[in-house]
Amino acid sequence: MNWKSLLSSLSSTILSVAQPLLGSIIAGKATKYQDIAQTAVKSAVTKIDGGIDQLAESYNTFREDNPVFVEAQDEFLALAKNAGIVIPDLAVVQTHLKEAIFDLASGLFPNAGLTPPVASTPAV
Repeated sequence: MNWKSLLSSLSSTILSVAQPLLGSIIAGKATKYQDIAQTAVKSAVTKIDGGIDQLAESYNTFREDNPVFVEAQDEFLALAKNAGIVIPDLAVVQTHLKEAIFDLASGLFPNAGLTPPVASTPAV
């Protein structure tokens, strides 16, 4: 048996074992990010004056300067830092916060005919 075939066999075995593990790690990260985003948005709604109105406005017309979004983003970053979670890019935070805003808004305003946001960047 030559070294090339041995390495090829070994690498395919390692990849077949690692692939499910990597998939679960990525899924676990996405779940952690979404959990933090949900908590951050709920916290932001309760912290600012007119939080429910600002939540509806943030969902209906997304603006990065919306008080709920600004507070939620700060809260997300603080919670992630305290949990020891490294955030690779602010766009990841924003994607998860937009999803959390939709989830909370659709729960509070079920008859508003809300549609889920379109993510501009892939969620991690």
